[in-house]
Amino acid sequence: MEQRVVARYNLQVPAYVETTRGGEDVRSYEWKTRDVSSSGAFLLTEGELLENGTDIKINLYLNSFSGSGSWVKMNGRVVRIESEGVGVCFDGQYQFVSNVPDLDM
Repeated sequence: MEQRVVARYNLQVPAYVETTRGGEDVRSYEWKTRDVSSSGAFLLTEGELLENGTDIKINLYLNSFSGSGSWVKMNGRVVRIESEGVGVCFDGQYQFVSNVPDLDM
């Protein structure tokens, strides 16, 4: 039985992700979320799987009904791997920005 403390929402939004491997090899990805909660998200990785424990920088685009939206940028870590993507846990700190943010955090 699944024991979640926070609500998860089926929300597919653009996710711009950056990973660093070995402190030097920076990789950037443009994916979508499958679902999002206040503590994490599931990223549809289009066949590219990240290793469990990988630290990431992530930007999510949250649209509004009026057509405008905001970017939310945060850090996270891969905590689950499935065939269609990875589950990410956020570090709890985030920042709303009005334009496409730089991934450098």
